[in-house]
Amino acid sequence: MKFHKYSLLAWMTCLLMAAGSGLSLAQEQEKPNILFLVIEDTSPYLLPAYGNEAIDTPNLNFLSDHGVTFDNVFSNAPYCSPARSSLISGSYATTYATDWHRNNMIVPMEYFFPQYLRQAGYYTVNAGKTDYNVTKSVQKEAYPVTWDGLSGYRSDDGKSPNATYNAVERGSRPFFAQFNNHTTHMSRMTSVTVDIREPLELAMEDVQLPPHVPDLPETRADYALHLEGVQDTDAWVGVFLEDLKKRKLLQNTIIFFFSDHGGCLPRGKAFPFESGMKPALIVYAPEKWKHLLPAKPGSRSDQLVEFVDFGPTLLSVAGSDVPDHMQGKAFMGKATTPRKYAYGFRTNSEDHFDPSRVVADERFYYIKNYTPYKRHGLKQSFQWGMPAQQAWDSYFYLGHPVEPFREYYEPKPQEYLFDMKRDPYGIINLAQDPAHGQKLQELRREAASHVQETGDLGFFPKDIRDEFTDSGKSLYQWVKDSNYDLKGMHDLVEKAASPQVDDMGDFLKGLSSERPEWRWWALSGIAYLAQEEKISEGSEEIMQQLSAENYQSVRAIAAEALVYLNAPKGLELLVEECKEGNTFAASSLENIGHRALPVMDEIRELAKTADAGRVRFQARSILINFGMMDMDELFTAKSIQRFIQGHRHRVSHPMPTIP
Repeated sequence: MKFHKYSLLAWMTCLLMAAGSGLSLAQEQEKPNILFLVIEDTSPYLLPAYGNEAIDTPNLNFLSDHGVTFDNVFSNAPYCSPARSSLISGSYATTYATDWHRNNMIVPMEYFFPQYLRQAGYYTVNAGKTDYNVTKSVQKEAYPVTWDGLSGYRSDDGKSPNATYNAVERGSRPFFAQFNNHTTHMSRMTSVTVDIREPLELAMEDVQLPPHVPDLPETRADYALHLEGVQDTDAWVGVFLEDLKKRKLLQNTIIFFFSDHGGCLPRGKAFPFESGMKPALIVYAPEKWKHLLPAKPGSRSDQLVEFVDFGPTLLSVAGSDVPDHMQGKAFMGKATTPRKYAYGFRTNSEDHFDPSRVVADERFYYIKNYTPYKRHGLKQSFQWGMPAQQAWDSYFYLGHPVEPFREYYEPKPQEYLFDMKRDPYGIINLAQDPAHGQKLQELRREAASHVQETGDLGFFPKDIRDEFTDSGKSLYQWVKDSNYDLKGMHDLVEKAASPQVDDMGDFLKGLSSERPEWRWWALSGIAYLAQEEKISEGSEEIMQQLSAENYQSVRAIAAEALVYLNAPKGLELLVEECKEGNTFAASSLENIGHRALPVMDEIRELAKTADAGRVRFQARSILINFGMMDMDELFTAKSIQRFIQGHRHRVSHPMPTIP
């Protein structure tokens, strides 16, 4: 089913007009309306406003021509829920431990910035996305005081508030409304195979791929399909522009159009590179409010902007004070504060706990990898539904390790440093270049300082976080109230990320800590040293600790360290953990590479009989990596059908209903 833009546009316009028809005339307001139009999984290079010539987006071009196009925006995280958590709180999700993608935590009420807009007289609306990595109990308490209208959320009486800025209840209040479009979400591309897709409207051979992915037919097919999705979102933006014009609201409405993070080609979404961390951002302002823009309408801005800045910016635009707990800086309005650095984080890729931290200035982009022994190319069960990702795997494992693409499948360097002016896609790592040593040290210090200053909780493994949530506690509050030595933990994390042989004494001491996250990072430092073949001792102490270890994450990293130490029990322990459904162990089992060959018979059994689907998935991944299973056996038939349904839904229903 192809998307018929004009018939659907007419239908959508009718829906908008039907909602709150009593507000057809403009209201004179002292504060501007603010409209967020948010799309998903889209890097700037996909948009004509940023130079893409393969498609046409007249409505986005209108916003760009009458607004400011931002070139240095950072979503703080390269996947949706932690990026959205940073945006809604005006602070880094790592501060509240809401940085683990798809893991809900208990947070304080201060977390949700739209409540302050409501206090300033705004009517607040959210239509599309409400997953901020918080528990249902937090939602129940916070959402009623955060949103006047919220699609998809039901209160105790079973009602779902109508999420529209055209609601009669708004009266003469200015509005803040957020609408999310799912059309460009990765699920559009996760059809597993291109064979079930309808013909593309764009010619695959004519699109220009970004250089961070190999030029393969499947990559071109996914990229072209994504571009078609961007065209669909342009029509969606047009619906809002027409409605605002018709109701004489456009002249008083500031529009923020942006994507929730980078694009979905491999090494994009979920990865800490520019291709995953940088979204598009265009801010339109009408004549009355153009003085709030940081540059002239129709121009570009290279100022640094982060998602944590959006809350403070909207409060600044509304003329309100920014609460002290917010870590962001306003980039528009009365309280504008320029940035010297932008920051980002990546905590996990599905079951792979692999923290990274990012610091960027207007030219250089720095990544600190805290578990360099973990490979980026470890399979996860969503992204590997993209034909492009499967094709890249086959390309590598069939013997085409061409630079720069082989790095994706090998242990990482401790640090990356990219010159984004000369190398905007982050291909050439300058971290070992003496000519850039001073900049490397500057950004390295800044990364470590930012971790400390923001109270970064992103180094707690998931099962340890869950223990707090399951007992009704907030990890964030517990750290504040318990005199927890967070600085000491951060020091251990830094040491484990770039360990020296002389650090073994500290790591062995850390094994006996009463806190499991300290034990995890001590073992991580040992694992890294052992993988680099810099040590051969420590297995006895690890085995002694394992006898009383209750946490799956710690048992998994302990077993992985034993494998690198060539301890006879290491592989056996990893396999046993996988049989128990330990997904951390399944990640380790794939990560150890050729060291898993002696237990291939056990891995074949896990690929067939493991109770936990993700353990089975990781076991199949290992067999595929060694050519012992075909790529088309990675997913079960049921999983493939879900992928196909999701793909067809995104292509056939590109615009969500707007009430």
